[in-house]
Amino acid sequence: MNSFLALRDQDLAAFTGERRTGIRKRVERELRTAEFIASIVELFGPVMADTVSVLSGGHSMQAEESYRTFSESEDDDPFGEPPARPPQEIVR
Repeated sequence: MNSFLALRDQDLAAFTGERRTGIRKRVERELRTAEFIASIVELFGPVMADTVSVLSGGHSMQAEESYRTFSESEDDDPFGEPPARPPQEIVR
């Protein structure tokens, strides 16, 4: 076999190996990104859809959780009555 043909085969094999490694890394990185985005959508999508449904007047998917609406309370304060003011000191 010609030494130039052997060198060409070696260069081709090295290039193919490097290219495979680069492609593998890029595909793995893109898959990790896609899995991350899919996880976010899978975890928060139903919760956000349920929240939008409840805010628009529908019923929640999970019956054990309670959602406060504006019609259930008279004011926006979630803690009830405002705290009493501290007594004023008498200055003599």
